[in-house]
Amino acid sequence: MALISQAAAADHTAAQAVLGKVLLDGFYVEADPERGVRLLRTAADKGNLLAEETLGQALLWGVGTPADPGKARDYLSLAAQKGSPDAMRTLGEQLISGRIMEQDLATGVQLLERAVDIGDAEAKVALGTLLFFGGDLPKDRPRATALFKDAAMAGNGEGLLHLGADMMWRQTDRKTAKALLIQSGELGTGAAWATLAEGAMFGYLGKDRRGQFETFAEKARAAGEPRIAKLEALRQLYGINMRASGPDAIDMLEQASEDGNPEAAKFLIQLVRDGNRLNVRKSPKQATKYLERYSHLLDEADRERLEFTLKLAGTRRSDRYDEFLAEFKSRPDLKSTDFGMDIFASNPNFAIFVLQSRFKQQGKAVGPLDGYAGPRTLKALWNACRTLPDTEPCQDTVMQPRVIGALLAQR
Repeated sequence: MALISQAAAADHTAAQAVLGKVLLDGFYVEADPERGVRLLRTAADKGNLLAEETLGQALLWGVGTPADPGKARDYLSLAAQKGSPDAMRTLGEQLISGRIMEQDLATGVQLLERAVDIGDAEAKVALGTLLFFGGDLPKDRPRATALFKDAAMAGNGEGLLHLGADMMWRQTDRKTAKALLIQSGELGTGAAWATLAEGAMFGYLGKDRRGQFETFAEKARAAGEPRIAKLEALRQLYGINMRASGPDAIDMLEQASEDGNPEAAKFLIQLVRDGNRLNVRKSPKQATKYLERYSHLLDEADRERLEFTLKLAGTRRSDRYDEFLAEFKSRPDLKSTDFGMDIFASNPNFAIFVLQSRFKQQGKAVGPLDGYAGPRTLKALWNACRTLPDTEPCQDTVMQPRVIGALLAQR
């Protein structure tokens, strides 16, 4: 590091970029974000690709410097023009989603396609995922499948996780689903082992649920997959192959959280916030204490999402809905289907109120804005459900967490 520091002080551009990244990340030396960003700006202004890419990422996510999506786009664009697949992929995904930057589908797709063309496996998974699930881009599952398989040949099994999980949960081809998920896990995707364990737990992989769960759960643990703690707690909660016990499940989640498991901490907070109407009582106050206790395990976005849902869970006053709605609308960067589902779980009436307000703004008849799903609101929900990438749930009932969550995630 001494030599790099000396070279940076002597105005060596590459050294400035490397030292700036090291100081920003804090991997090898004590982090000094202010100095790191200053060095990166100096190197980026001289056209250094590493500095442009690193600074663009920092400005995008607000790491070591306040977030600035506009400047992030500028730096990432420069790095992409120089051939950085990471910059192409990051910028492409952001321009397609439009959650942080202003949406620009054409440019976003073009960037991802360029990264795919130069063989970037992560870009193949990113583009494949967008095409597989649809939404911002039209569904194209044959192309998505081809991209996932190409990525797997390059050693990235994340796309096979999507393929296998979809087959397993839809029960279209159990044998192929299992084989794809195993291949994904063997390529290093720990989440594939957790998905197999979950499928086994609920009987989606055939007989011997307990034996298969233990086999795949052990592989997931070995891969460092934190979701297994949540699955084990679910088994305890609902008595899957064991006696049901809410207190024992809470103990398991507390212990896993103490051991540093973020998935366990998040699920513990959600479970206690809402209760499960069986063996865990709803207690937003206790859930708030858990959030304070384990907040260091969660990233900033998850903390903010949980804080918001705890406010929702802790109030029965509909006269605060306008205040909460304004807060929700002010943070489009937090929107996701999972967050929408969490809002619906913590306060179903508020979730419906948000959608009623949106429908009314769009000129649709929904009846009174009261948070209750009356006939006109249900009709508007059904019509909105038909605009989602996956319309199959619309044939059953729109009052499903996945449907409401996806609608809340829409811009």
